[in-house]
Amino acid sequence: MTRPAHQLTVKDRKGLLHVLVTGEKDSYEKTLAAVTEIASLCRKRGLTKVLVEHQVGGRLSTLEVFKIGSQLPGLYEGIDVGFVIHTTEMPDNPRFIQDVARNRGARGRLFQNLKKAEEWLRSLPE
Repeated sequence: MTRPAHQLTVKDRKGLLHVLVTGEKDSYEKTLAAVTEIASLCRKRGLTKVLVEHQVGGRLSTLEVFKIGSQLPGLYEGIDVGFVIHTTEMPDNPRFIQDVARNRGARGRLFQNLKKAEEWLRSLPE
């Protein structure tokens, strides 16, 4: 039996969606599939705020991060995203994905902890 590329644990938290992404080894394809699925869940549920925790081993190349960051504004149009990355391998520039996405119109921020991400999301107007 083939294991899924990623596993999403989804919780509704009064006005926002909280998603924990887990997996053994990160890749461009796995991360793109996960963020695409999360955006789809938000749209199906009519939610405009999502808190994403990414807890997957390994790290993506700078080019892969750029490619994903470039696609986030289209995937998450009209959705505010609080993103927390839990990793043992720190990227060279941890804010690079945020910078790429925000420079293209995304409404999201990268946080170091879950509490700050949720506080930011809850401070935004509905």
